[in-house]
Amino acid sequence: MKQLGLALFLVVLSPLRAFAFGEIFKIETSGTEYCGDFNAAGFNGSNNVDLWVLVLSDTELTVSFTADFAAGTTFPMSGHTYLTGPTSAAFVGGVLFQNNSFATIQGTAKFDRRTGAIASLKGTFVQSGLLDIGCFSSGNFTSQRVA
Repeated sequence: MKQLGLALFLVVLSPLRAFAFGEIFKIETSGTEYCGDFNAAGFNGSNNVDLWVLVLSDTELTVSFTADFAAGTTFPMSGHTYLTGPTSAAFVGGVLFQNNSFATIQGTAKFDRRTGAIASLKGTFVQSGLLDIGCFSSGNFTSQRVA
């Protein structure tokens, strides 16, 4: 009976070890930016700010304003990830800067069953002062894996 319990325990944990990290995604955002009274503007894939994400682990990623993650164009984001199925996970993350600007995300990740690599990310975000002091935005994001 102990061996059966141990075998089931290992089968349940095996998906955790199968998932890889190090993937890079181009992030597309859509939503609304607010910059003062009566000053709201929508954005989407044709007029948003370009973002890339490097997934470092299940608790950390790096966000960049450049595809090559050039020095001075990145910031780290920390959070938590919880497996929701054999090929899916939910995540939440955020970062607070010294000037009280912040960014938060929550969403889901899908994994490639064969390789364990993250195949896609999607979710929602809220940011304040990240791009323009005094402005905030919220909306949705989707991803396209680039590496």
